[in-house]
Amino acid sequence: MIDIKTLIRKKPVLFDGAMGTSIQNLGLENIDPPELLNIIHPEKLEEIHKNYIAAGAMVIKTNTFGGTRPRLKLTNTENKIEQLNSAAVKIAKEIAKGKVLVAGSVGPTGTLIEPYGDTPREKVRDYFAEQIDILISAGVDLILIETMISLDEALAALEAAKSVGSKTTGVTMTFDVSQQGIFTSFGNSPEEVCNTLEENGADFIGSNCGEGFDAMLKVAKAIRLQTELPVLIQPNAGLPVVKNGKLIYEETPEHFASFVKTMLELGIEFIGGCCGTTYKHIEKASELIKLH
Repeated sequence: MIDIKTLIRKKPVLFDGAMGTSIQNLGLENIDPPELLNIIHPEKLEEIHKNYIAAGAMVIKTNTFGGTRPRLKLTNTENKIEQLNSAAVKIAKEIAKGKVLVAGSVGPTGTLIEPYGDTPREKVRDYFAEQIDILISAGVDLILIETMISLDEALAALEAAKSVGSKTTGVTMTFDVSQQGIFTSFGNSPEEVCNTLEENGADFIGSNCGEGFDAMLKVAKAIRLQTELPVLIQPNAGLPVVKNGKLIYEETPEHFASFVKTMLELGIEFIGGCCGTTYKHIEKASELIKLH
């Protein structure tokens, strides 16, 4: 069985692209939250995973980004928390067949930790522990805590992952790039993020989402300077625009290939895609990585 450490010794590791975008492109109705796909149309989720693996992804993410209790409560599906998370892992593992790794995707809870909000930090940590414990029990190979804009919430998730036995845990933050510099929405700099996550036992760190390839290049450079841990970079394919009533991401697979080339030159170990990236984006990245 492969593991992340084996993969990284061989070559840069390619993660998959956007799960949410793939689900939206299916054009299905009554899939709210997206995690319902896991039990309503499992064959569609299988198809998404198969397409990313065929494109060259060596790590696929579970459809569990919004799988914490408070996120599911927004759609009155919190009573299905174990079913939805477990089903996602089961489907991904069956498609992976031990040939690629399955990362348990964990997104923000949607709550604000005190003093910014009214949710105690311990409660948020418990929310993460509940979901991550389900993911680990179902058999994920690693945990990916992603799209975090609050370093405090990211730390709560990392602590929760460690407490329930996660052996490999990565954390990626979302940064805003402006004339004032590079910061999360809560004012965390790449230096603060990298130092804090490294000190608290993250196995790899990085960034995902954001404004597009050009902005993410600046973020990636900043993170690479701050850490010797493996770095995961997963940009959006730009910011979405509305055309003919549909959300369109305009940054192409060819543009992504150019971005990936630069990531390889920077020594970025893990590369994937976030919102708007498709199988074609990952396929272009795979072609480059094979030549690296």
